[in-house]
Amino acid sequence: MQFQSWRAVAGFLLGFGALAVPMLAPAQTGGADWRAAFRRPAEIPVPADNPYSQAKALLGERLFNDIRLSGDDSRSCATCHVPAQLWQDGRKTGLGIHGDALPRRTPGLADTAFAKVQFWDGRAATLEAQAFGPIENPNEMNMPRAGLVEKLRASRPLVNEFAKVFPDRPQITDETVAAALATFERTLRSGESPFDRYVGGDDAALSPDARRGFELFRGKANCVTCHSGWRLTDDGFHDIGLSPMQDRGRGAILNDPHLDFAMKTPSLRDVARRAPYMHDGRFATLAEVVRHYRQEVKFRPTLSAEIKTIDLTDAETADLIAFLNALTSDRPAPGPMTFSTDKPPQRIATTDIYQKGRRFAPEAVVFDKGKPIDFHNDDDRVHNIRVDDPRFTFNSGLQKPGETVAIDFPLAGTFEVICGIHPSMRLSAEVR
Repeated sequence: MQFQSWRAVAGFLLGFGALAVPMLAPAQTGGADWRAAFRRPAEIPVPADNPYSQAKALLGERLFNDIRLSGDDSRSCATCHVPAQLWQDGRKTGLGIHGDALPRRTPGLADTAFAKVQFWDGRAATLEAQAFGPIENPNEMNMPRAGLVEKLRASRPLVNEFAKVFPDRPQITDETVAAALATFERTLRSGESPFDRYVGGDDAALSPDARRGFELFRGKANCVTCHSGWRLTDDGFHDIGLSPMQDRGRGAILNDPHLDFAMKTPSLRDVARRAPYMHDGRFATLAEVVRHYRQEVKFRPTLSAEIKTIDLTDAETADLIAFLNALTSDRPAPGPMTFSTDKPPQRIATTDIYQKGRRFAPEAVVFDKGKPIDFHNDDDRVHNIRVDDPRFTFNSGLQKPGETVAIDFPLAGTFEVICGIHPSMRLSAEVR
């Protein structure tokens, strides 16, 4: 039996969070280098202003499990991000400090060091910026940062430990608390899956049906459009047609109605063990996900433009599920943890920026004030070019493939340009 709804298959996979399925040529995701595209990186990235140290990670782990981070000493970060449950809590949505259900599902933390933005709506750009979000939220941990710092400073052992870890700024501050928590969270990794071994050259690691499913994933179904790379996510934002839907998601954060109801694409690693699905946990099983996308997709102007018509047979759908099951880890993460400090790209003197494969090219430019900078969308997807800076703001709205957007910076300085839909796209612009 064929799926008759033109969004059925795309929706089925989007049930894991936000997977779009456009019709790209298989050659775009195939070829001899496909293994490199899915291979786990050897190093974990860390920001230059918060370098890794084992002592800092151990301090962060201690804080992560410390109930003093909540206002009433009733919960820690680990209360909701449970190690044995893939750093989630297994609930439909998170449980608030007062016993009320939170509006969104608790996200997993494995491999979050590689994420470009944090939270379902992307409101935090870094793990450091994310740290105090749940802590200060009155419905989650209800602990204002000033009160937390005062509470932690009352502990002589913690004061001594912070002084050792941060000798250049030995007094406990909210910045050092966030730095320690973020450092620990960067050590959290997903385990090795059969798919990892297949990528590594062991063709027998995947069953025949899972191999067929992988070919669908990167071929006919083209799931890789949004679930790309070794983490199987583009870290982008998509409205996937859930209804009812009151949560504006990315649209509320960027104050842009074009992005209403868009949530971040989650990683598909360990997806078979990470039910319930969707940002609000509305579907307990994959069968419910399939039913939703066959019968209940909400068609509206904000629906992701990257979803295209595709039909799969029941047998193909079963193969695709077999591949997704093969993304479940069955061994610890391979190799020792090694860390690399982010290095800024070299600036290039140009005012022409090209967009392809969810990247700006180049990624750092320098030019003179008064010369507009042109963004050429050579991609096959819609983008949203924006500058969110107290000195200057810009929002292109939806930039369709083939369109060029020009930004005329009114003053000198260094500005960050991002794509609001695909925040892995970042450009550092130095205006002279």
